[in-house]
Amino acid sequence: MRPLDRLLIALAALVVLIGVGMLGYVEIEHWNLIDSLFMAVITLSTVGFDVVHPLSPAGKLFTTALIIVGVGVVGYAIATVTEMILEGHIYQLLGIRKMDRKIAALKNHVITCGFGKLGSIVAAGLKDQEIPFVLIEENPQISRDAMERGYLVVEGNASDEETLKKAGLDRARSLLVTLSSKPADSVYITLSARLGNPDLEIIAMASDPKTESKLMKAGANRVVSPFILGSHRMLLALTQPTLLDVIDIVISKEKSGFVFEELSIPVDSSVQGLTVEEFSRTRDIKFHIVAIQSKDDGALGLPSASTIINAGDKMVVIGDRNSIGKVRREMGSFPPEDSQENYFETR
Repeated sequence: MRPLDRLLIALAALVVLIGVGMLGYVEIEHWNLIDSLFMAVITLSTVGFDVVHPLSPAGKLFTTALIIVGVGVVGYAIATVTEMILEGHIYQLLGIRKMDRKIAALKNHVITCGFGKLGSIVAAGLKDQEIPFVLIEENPQISRDAMERGYLVVEGNASDEETLKKAGLDRARSLLVTLSSKPADSVYITLSARLGNPDLEIIAMASDPKTESKLMKAGANRVVSPFILGSHRMLLALTQPTLLDVIDIVISKEKSGFVFEELSIPVDSSVQGLTVEEFSRTRDIKFHIVAIQSKDDGALGLPSASTIINAGDKMVVIGDRNSIGKVRREMGSFPPEDSQENYFETR
């Protein structure tokens, strides 16, 4: 049980004792309510005031019992408060209030369900790319570990609709389900999130092919299988190790100059309407356009020099990080700045 819960129980017991003490003095000593309440409070607080009126033998026995029980309850409450101070729970509670305000201010963010082996890696990648996100984690200790790393965390079960709402489901752009050991929960979370936000992009992890089909039916846009990805990497390591080395470099967290990136072409961008040849010739760039996904049919094709770049298309490029960043800034292909400002200052 959390220290806060124990403190609330102790305070509730203290209030009940005050009520019992007041009614006891009214019944035993036939005092009025004010005198009885005053006597119950000074007895439980052991401040040492004189009694309001002389006590009868029955009243003395009742007072003795009230003191014994009251000292135990008050001592328990004091011990709980001391534990909260020593272990930083009070600081944590204050931090949670501040964190709740930050979560309420987020929009166009990512919700990550679970902070296990995969979830922790995903969270680190989101932070590295400065993508605003909120974690949902049920385990209190794991939640605290995530908070200590500077992440925004909602403690609770991600399958609970209220928990999803607290994480800003209606304002989020994407939801990542990383619960590999709980396929039923993953399906239920996906279904709840889809009903709560029909426009949400949902990416879920599935370790079982049967779960994959259920997740797609529940509303997931994409399902990722770690076993399939792992098998592909093993085959590449066997048959095309140099290609695997390139892939590792371009998707690595290390700030190398060689990257793979996706560029979305905004409406009214200066590059829309240009051919790939014109785009490359008019800009001092050091990257190659590997593929273009058309906004019309979603088809992913290999571009030629005459391929026209349209607004809404997505380009997959590989090359120099600085050149890609320059073009991205020119096109205005950025996440909203207001959702990232001071995002990681949670403590």
